[in-house]
Amino acid sequence: MTITPAVYLPLVGLSDEHHQLLAKLLNNLSFFQHRNTEKLAYYEGTQRVRQLGITIPPSLRDIEVVVGWPGTTVDVVEERLDWYGWASEGDDLGLDEVYADNALDVDSGKAHLDALIYGTSFVVVGRGGEGEPPVLVTPHSPRTMTGLWDHRSRRLTAALALWFDDDGLMVGASLYTPDETIVLSHNAGQWSVENRDRHGMGRVPVVQFENRARTDIVGRSEITRTVRSLTDQAVRTMLGMEIHREFYQAPQRWIMGVDESQFVDADGNKKTGWETVMGRVLALPRDDEGEVPQVGQFTAAAPTPYLEQARGLGQMLATEVGIPPSYLGFQTDNPASADAILRSEARLVKRSERRQSSFGKSWLEVARLALLARDRAVPDSFRDVSARWREPATPTRSAAADEAVKLVQAGVLPPDSRITYDRIGLSPAEQRLLDAEKRRAAGRGVLETLQRAAGRQPSPAGQMPEGAPGAEPDNSA
Repeated sequence: MTITPAVYLPLVGLSDEHHQLLAKLLNNLSFFQHRNTEKLAYYEGTQRVRQLGITIPPSLRDIEVVVGWPGTTVDVVEERLDWYGWASEGDDLGLDEVYADNALDVDSGKAHLDALIYGTSFVVVGRGGEGEPPVLVTPHSPRTMTGLWDHRSRRLTAALALWFDDDGLMVGASLYTPDETIVLSHNAGQWSVENRDRHGMGRVPVVQFENRARTDIVGRSEITRTVRSLTDQAVRTMLGMEIHREFYQAPQRWIMGVDESQFVDADGNKKTGWETVMGRVLALPRDDEGEVPQVGQFTAAAPTPYLEQARGLGQMLATEVGIPPSYLGFQTDNPASADAILRSEARLVKRSERRQSSFGKSWLEVARLALLARDRAVPDSFRDVSARWREPATPTRSAAADEAVKLVQAGVLPPDSRITYDRIGLSPAEQRLLDAEKRRAAGRGVLETLQRAAGRQPSPAGQMPEGAPGAEPDNSA
């Protein structure tokens, strides 16, 4: 991707104030571009590790070695962030439709993943066009979007999204302000305003997701400097093991009493060093004094020191990011008990709960913007809306069901509550299907009750129904 500073762009139809705002946002993107690209490379395992040049020859430094620890660091947290949408005490305000129309059960994970990798991500809310949902919710990467954060109001005061073609060249941009969205296009080498949407929301229709935010930092990546350093050390360690395998897998031999002239092939040509090392049979003549050369062999070195060093680095990384060492592939001969597994995951579960609190606040802002985009107003009942998350711990199905049964029997949870359904691990789709099945069953029960009541209904004046056993025959005309 190529980001061109706005100061060099001829802009038609844009005010000086908006032009300065655009330049500031583009400079923001340009400033963080290198850092974001580096974090993405570590997540995907494509980073270039600086070699010290001490034990590895320069010609062998290009051997590809990948250690996926940064990706594991991010994924183990993201996999525990299952967002089920919004919950409210009464009317859902149509937010369930927004959740379903935009497939946020899937796309919400993109916003979470980007925030964990880069430290921040963005979600844009707007009115949908023809063939689109009434409210359109789309996640954006911080590699192509940025914003200006206001710590006092805890939301963005401006935002910018860039659009690129298949060759990575910038071809368009959207500038978001509290009152309007300005779409810029690139035509014939010139940038111009293509469209203006004066939405009048009074706030920027973009929500920023913060990961590990501090008072002076909006967001911090899970791929910290420590994670990157330990990963680089692990890559160099594994590269050393690869070199060890190539050179020292074959036993090293030593020979006394010979010189290089005696290592020749059948045609009298001098053998290369590799051919000499890999030769399985060495035929050497006696020397000038008739002595037989002495031949011996060194014991082949095992790769154990490299593996032990990698294990130590993995344990240091696991301590840094709060995950069990087994997640990095270091297993023990004796499998851990269920209680031991839960204890080892305690810090990971707590980290996931913190992310749910932070991201949940952002999803509530998305819901507020969705109501403003659709209804132009936010009702007072919105205060009762909250974000619904799946429990980040990993209990078994039977343990979760047993816990829910005990809470229902104690009167803490109602049996048909969404909270109860969430605790036993039912997805929103399964919950809706279960509610529909219960409504149909209740309807059938009411119908059967009415039919039974109609069959037992007594005749007027306390007489038994005609045709019933013991009833007098009707002889009237």
